Amino acid sequence: MAALTHLHLDEHGTYMNSGFDYVYNCDGGKASITVRIDGVSEEDALTLDVDDDFSRRIEAIIEQYKLLKWDGFHKSDKDVLDGSGFGFSAKFEDGTHISAGGYERYPKNYADVKGALDELFLTKYEQVRPNRKKVMTAYFEQVILKDNTRLEKQEISYPYISKGGNMFSLGKCECKGGAAWFPVYTHENEPPYMLVIYLKDTDDKWVLSCEMYHISEKGEVTLWGEAEIDPCFFSSDKIYGYIFTHWNGEQLQLGAFTQRGYTAAGKDSKFYIDLYDINDHLKPLANEMVEGPTRNKEWWTKDKIANFIEVAEKFGFRQSMQYWEQMPNDPVFASGLKDNTNHRFSFSVTNNHNRDFYNTLINTPEGQPVAEYRVTGKLYL
Repeated sequence: MAALTHLHLDEHGTYMNSGFDYVYNCDGGKASITVRIDGVSEEDALTLDVDDDFSRRIEAIIEQYKLLKWDGFHKSDKDVLDGSGFGFSAKFEDGTHISAGGYERYPKNYADVKGALDELFLTKYEQVRPNRKKVMTAYFEQVILKDNTRLEKQEISYPYISKGGNMFSLGKCECKGGAAWFPVYTHENEPPYMLVIYLKDTDDKWVLSCEMYHISEKGEVTLWGEAEIDPCFFSSDKIYGYIFTHWNGEQLQLGAFTQRGYTAAGKDSKFYIDLYDINDHLKPLANEMVEGPTRNKEWWTKDKIANFIEVAEKFGFRQSMQYWEQMPNDPVFASGLKDNTNHRFSFSVTNNHNRDFYNTLINTPEGQPVAEYRVTGKLYL
């Protein structure tokens, strides 16, 4: 086989800057590649010089998978209206060329060829522009988890504490705690921020906090900002919480949403939203309170719904009255976010009373846990 002078493999879909482009050129013995990954525009593609070893390896792929047989492959599946396709071309010094393409149809060994070229081109690309999600994973596992356990979906529970007679309160939450991370996207394909959430057990309370890290294009990790989301996240009067990221216009925000008030204990519910500007190192933006139901099992009234929507829309959360009418028992407007910057950290608890609960409660000394009874639930990431 004659020496390779040009190769181009691309995939493309229906959304802007979808797919990828791998281009190899060799002119006068000087070889270079251009790489564009998914979500990156042509203007931001990366061009690099490569050595003779790279050229030999790419020619070996052509021989191993007999890509000369691809020439003339042009097939499409016209029944697929919103699919993806590929294009392939190669040229050699002796004038031989290969031309192939398809829409939802691919030639023999296509997946193997793409995998082999991925390894070649992406390895070079990531030496200059590291994959930020890989950088985040490594940093979290090697640095954050040195001093923290991994915060997974886990069981949580509160013991019922007797207050005398048939009265009770909730004791300190029982939970493992730990740390979790999420990539935070801007309008780029590669996420430039990493959000680390911590749930820490102090002497008398659970503290929920976060750290934001910036991941540069070169893979450098910088602490970007810190915030104590809730100093008493699992206390008996705060039993519901969310953390989320959110675009409001051109502003990328970090939000926290908590419910305070436990209706089974006879308390009113109040809902708080805290917002931070991510681009400005977690600068505080707002702390708002909205009142919820006043009694257990009370549905959200229209005035409470309207109040919630007013607060939500002020900060860029687009929810309709129709949503609230369909889901009157779901006051969490953050749950309606649909963009890819949204992440949620939440937990909920469920009563497990039965007929014997109050008899046991009455016979339990004041200040003591009520034997065998807990309010239980799960923490979600």
